[in-house]
Amino acid sequence: MKVIHKYLTLPVAALGLSLSACQDFVKDLDVNPNAPATADALNMLQGVELGDALVHEGDAARIASMWANTYTGVGNQYLAVNQYVAVTSDFSNLWSTIYLDVLTQSRIATQRALEENNPLLSGIFQIIEAHTMGTATSLFGDIPFRQAGDRLNYPNPVFDPQVQVYADLQKELKTAIAKIAQGGGAGNRDIFYSGNPTKWTQAAYTLRARYYLHTQQYDSARLMALQGISSPANDWLMPHREVDGAENFYYQFQNERGGYLEAFGSRAARLLDPIRRLPGNRNNTKTDETERFNYFFGNSQTSNPDEYLLPYAIGITDPSEDFPLLTYSENQLILAEASARQNNLTAALAALNDHRQALLTKFPNGIYAPYVLSDIPGGGTRDNLILEILNERYVSFIGQIEPFNDARRTKNALGLARKSTTAPRLPQRFLYPQSEINTNTSVPNPIPSLFDNTTVNPQ
Repeated sequence: MKVIHKYLTLPVAALGLSLSACQDFVKDLDVNPNAPATADALNMLQGVELGDALVHEGDAARIASMWANTYTGVGNQYLAVNQYVAVTSDFSNLWSTIYLDVLTQSRIATQRALEENNPLLSGIFQIIEAHTMGTATSLFGDIPFRQAGDRLNYPNPVFDPQVQVYADLQKELKTAIAKIAQGGGAGNRDIFYSGNPTKWTQAAYTLRARYYLHTQQYDSARLMALQGISSPANDWLMPHREVDGAENFYYQFQNERGGYLEAFGSRAARLLDPIRRLPGNRNNTKTDETERFNYFFGNSQTSNPDEYLLPYAIGITDPSEDFPLLTYSENQLILAEASARQNNLTAALAALNDHRQALLTKFPNGIYAPYVLSDIPGGGTRDNLILEILNERYVSFIGQIEPFNDARRTKNALGLARKSTTAPRLPQRFLYPQSEINTNTSVPNPIPSLFDNTTVNPQ
């Protein structure tokens, strides 16, 4: 792994994105970003935040969406990736963003913030690092972590076991929460939360809940979620503006590579479609999904009603649409699932209804009346309630990475169809990138294939 010190410059060209106008977010920087000795921790913050956002809103989210059948690759290389024809070089830019733009910078800045007597800022960097690296291990499995970002001492960092990485991230988040309580500041340099300690602390707890869910430690997930994001007002969002280069990343991708990504045959679109009402459809006497459907999808423009579209410049692809990184809804759905798996159906239903109520914040013209157990399809049993919660997670995180994580964690409990008749099952991981294979002698041998499971998701 070749790691260099770099600040703010993100490798986005190959992802079909342009962040040339990121100066709208970072215009107040008055240091040389390529000179670490002159960059204080606060002036490093926005570069790390932008890298973290790109990991979660960029190519990884689109590939995960294709493989979870929320969206569909229909053109150029996305047609092949949609059918699980992926190669190692497809993941090199993502890997670079993870390790160069987030991990390396955040570790330098974490220590620098402490030296500058700003524990809150140090904790923020740790939360952002944990956000990116938890996503990395969820997608790739074993990854360099403990030795990563220190090329001088570890030119070939070992690939730490996935279970160990998750455990390390839980410790890192616990440390970050304690640091934030000690005080400090970030102010308007923090494009996510403006340095608000309460919001960052709640986000850290929800992130801990997410990772305990990934590792199927459901009681721990429940306990963390009880301290997590407490309202939609505290959602962790990537802000966007209708300014060249600062727009929503889905909009940028669609604008530059139109025709690559649509929603042909999308299971998520079928579930939300208020007109077709196919089996399993989410619309019922207590639910109207019209507004949510129109946010994520466009209707077919052909005689085939299954050729759903990715909307253009509206809804999820509106150039000024903020992108969710971690939300109150996710927190409540974690709480709901974890409670249901422990046979506490009353608590599970209450958390599910809290999420449904929160949907009205985003979709005020929808209908999300409270459920009772008898409303659950098939009847209000534990297993049926869990399935209802998993389906709700699936349609709530369209365009994000978590539906792909859920599919593997639950052994495809929702029955997502394979998009390739020759594939043995759904993809189980992202491939280690060619750039890492070429430069790090510690890469696992044999190199896992797309269909080899990760440790926390045995099949």
